Amino acid sequence: MHRAVRLSLMFCAALLVPGQEQPQLIWQGQVDGVSILRVRGSQVDVEEVRGLPVQRQRASFFERLPERRQNVRLEVIEGRGRVRIIEQPRPENNFTLSVEIDDHQGGSSFYSLGFYWTGEPRAWPGTTTGLLPGTERLWWSGRVYGEAIISCRRDTCEAEVTQGGPVTRERFRFTHALPNQRVLVSLEEKQGRGEVRLLEQPREENEFTARVLIRDPRGGPGDYSFVLSWSRPRRDELPIARRGMIWSGQVDGQVRVVVRGSQAVAEVISGAPLEREQAQFSRSLPSRDLPQATVRKLRGRGRVEIVEFPSARNGYRLVFEISDPRGGSDFYEIEVAW
Repeated sequence: MHRAVRLSLMFCAALLVPGQEQPQLIWQGQVDGVSILRVRGSQVDVEEVRGLPVQRQRASFFERLPERRQNVRLEVIEGRGRVRIIEQPRPENNFTLSVEIDDHQGGSSFYSLGFYWTGEPRAWPGTTTGLLPGTERLWWSGRVYGEAIISCRRDTCEAEVTQGGPVTRERFRFTHALPNQRVLVSLEEKQGRGEVRLLEQPREENEFTARVLIRDPRGGPGDYSFVLSWSRPRRDELPIARRGMIWSGQVDGQVRVVVRGSQAVAEVISGAPLEREQAQFSRSLPSRDLPQATVRKLRGRGRVEIVEFPSARNGYRLVFEISDPRGGSDFYEIEVAW
């Protein structure tokens, strides 16, 4: 059975040791069977060749994989099975790195993999100079007819027309995705016959989106471009998930656990009532976006996964589900980190 799953670019710090060489990508996931990771640019595709779907997937990029021939180095940080590179980035495979994870033992296992490669030079359209150390940029260009707002979040930009005709010939490029945290962006290298101004800085309330207003007062479409720049957060400033609580209980069927503040409420979706339920908090779940939150099964035979991450949209609650499909019950112990 082949089942492809695409992971969007995500940014978080994990397993980083000051003073040592740091990976350009850390991938983590719970594997039960054989899966193939395909890395291209700033995305990871997961193909499940045999076994259950990969759970708790997280791709933490610190630099995109450049489009050039090279040999990537793999480090298995955690995992019990065989992990090997089956294809290096080459022109004939569109510079895609392919990695096979073979977890042949019974049940699933947690894998953490580090990837090392040589980054790409910091060259920009229309410029001959590189970037200052610690600086990231995004470049946008397009034809605007009337008025439009350009919203840039993570590694993509979208144009919203507020007046006039559609935005055409839209192009953008990032040296690195906007981080999922507050940074101060600067609007630079504005080009166009009308008004170009920074409308919103990235912040938690707008899901860390930078917005630029372009207003073209003349008749017909006009060509515009701009650059947004920001200082790259140090890796030790990026959020690291640390243990927040341990949940345990006897599960027979499917259970949903909702964590908010210093409370955890369990709901039986199907199966027998819960027994021996307990939640031990090391610290309260804070009221802020926590995309780096994780769950880790310490005991139990079934599957555990996060179905909702804390955000303003869901009242800053973390929701995970336990699925025990076999006959009878089993005791589960779940570590929740944020």
